[in-house]
Amino acid sequence: MVNEEVYRPSQSRRSRELLYLRLCGITYPDKNYKIRRECSPLACIEYIEKGAGVVQIDDRTFYPEEGDAYFLPVGANHRYFSDRENPWQKVFINLSGSLLDSLIEGYGLKGIYHFKGLDLRQELRGIVAAAQESKEDCTEEITCLLNRVFFKMRAHAKEESHTSDVAERMKEYLRNHAAEKFTLDSLCQYVSRSESQTIKIFKEAYGITPYAYFLDKKLRLARDMLLNTNLSVKQIADHLNFADEYYFSNVFKKKLGTSPSKFRKGL
Repeated sequence: MVNEEVYRPSQSRRSRELLYLRLCGITYPDKNYKIRRECSPLACIEYIEKGAGVVQIDDRTFYPEEGDAYFLPVGANHRYFSDRENPWQKVFINLSGSLLDSLIEGYGLKGIYHFKGLDLRQELRGIVAAAQESKEDCTEEITCLLNRVFFKMRAHAKEESHTSDVAERMKEYLRNHAAEKFTLDSLCQYVSRSESQTIKIFKEAYGITPYAYFLDKKLRLARDMLLNTNLSVKQIADHLNFADEYYFSNVFKKKLGTSPSKFRKGL
């Protein structure tokens, strides 16, 4: 038995043809929470207030957590469940109708499902409150709130796309400057971001810091030079702008488990 507080709003038949809010409410923490729908006749928009879980939409899998929102489309296979150690509390709406299709198309959100860090609590709680309190058709109020939801999802998707572009630009910059000295300030200037923003954007995109990625590329260059040139370890260290050959050797051994000279001899 799912631990939920659920409501069905008052809507006329005509209103339901436009926008049918089938169910809405709040799901409370339950480690056994699990929902499965095949070729779902309804869509879901949910915002996670606490906890975490797993969402599967056809063959795509996401891991939403506190502060995230997600959208489950009509016609897809839905499977989602709580993290057993940290079950979620979330506010949800289940809906269908021609207006929903128009909103998805109009806001360009087809195929976009996970909205990391998008706060929809106020809008979805507002829809739940309208459904809970209404004694007459409340479709107009729900529609206004739903339009705000889709506006925020579109704005978030555009920002995510822009952030992804910024991360890719940083990656290219680091790759092209791997033989030089690393300075976070230069990278920040290149993408016009603060230090904290630069590190956060890169780490969210690739799972490592800019410096860790830069060092990996530098050591790849070092391996290539050890393999394909007759340059000494000192010359390679100088070429790649390490402080000296001893620092280069220590970093190389720490990361690769062997010294540059032994790496070359082994090959």
